[in-house]
Amino acid sequence: MADTITITLGERTFNLDREKAEEAYAAKKVINGRNSMFFNILPLKYNWAYALYKEMKNSHWEPGETSLQTDIAQWSQLGEACQTIYKTALGAFAKSQEIFHSGGIYTIRDLVTAPELKLVFGRFVHEENTRSDVLVYLHGSLSINPMECAALASTPAMAAKEQFVTDNLSPLDRDTDTTTTENKQAVARNIFLMNQCMEGTQFYALWASLFSLAAQNKLPGTGKILSKLLSDVSYRISLFDKLLKEMVKENPDFWTDEFQQQLTGYMKKAVENEQDLIDSLPVADAGLDADSLKTYIEYLADARLVACGLSRQYHHAASPFPWLDEQIHLASGQPADTTTSTLDTTFDDDDL
Repeated sequence: MADTITITLGERTFNLDREKAEEAYAAKKVINGRNSMFFNILPLKYNWAYALYKEMKNSHWEPGETSLQTDIAQWSQLGEACQTIYKTALGAFAKSQEIFHSGGIYTIRDLVTAPELKLVFGRFVHEENTRSDVLVYLHGSLSINPMECAALASTPAMAAKEQFVTDNLSPLDRDTDTTTTENKQAVARNIFLMNQCMEGTQFYALWASLFSLAAQNKLPGTGKILSKLLSDVSYRISLFDKLLKEMVKENPDFWTDEFQQQLTGYMKKAVENEQDLIDSLPVADAGLDADSLKTYIEYLADARLVACGLSRQYHHAASPFPWLDEQIHLASGQPADTTTSTLDTTFDDDDL
């Protein structure tokens, strides 16, 4: 009789052939692992990925659940400067979606090989649908022309941010040979640029302005939607922070001093671009001090760098906007220990 191993997920128990389970476990890698033709998620190796999938799944929301009646009533009385910030934010958000897709985030899903990693990537489809619905809901409810928003998001300061990301992304496809050090760096580079730099740092001048308005009870419905949206973003940032750390642990050859300096340089440029944007926005009309907001971007960038295993660059002792940390779910965007499981484990679950 074959030796078996028992794995418990929540209230469910699975008996697996020990030899095959150990073989499957050993073959699991972030990249360059065994690609199974079946979705063989057990035994779990990256427990954090499955836990994150569960959190993302259980946090599903719809924009229509939040009333915008107060926002609609206030819109025509809102000053032109604040309307401009709002429209610019919608336009920038739409453009970020284009970059996110064209940058090949789903190609990265194809390149990762562990089934539980592919599973958590699958939540992106649901989140992307929600993000698109947010734009439709806000544009439609407030009768805002999306073409006007797109134009506002094409100013020189905005264009420089977009150009910075697209110029530095590496070309990848599902057939990319990820066994080479160069291509491992390409995968890590794209993850860092799209997630830690673009999604994790470069939109927060606009988000902070909208949250500041909501704190003044201006457009409160939008503030609630944005908070839910950035909760989703915190999950995505956590996913990629942990993915990078696992990649480094399994592939130390690509994590050279030179490459770390390159990534750090990208973040510093992202901060510079965001600070240039702050100079071009009427953030004072939203109730924010421009210099404090610039400091906050540096503080945020340091948090993103440290979460990836890189060194701080700005060393601010405290957040200039602790209220904003809570709104953007900064604490939940910090990765926990990425220790992988052993075969003999129990794990909480309710629907596997």
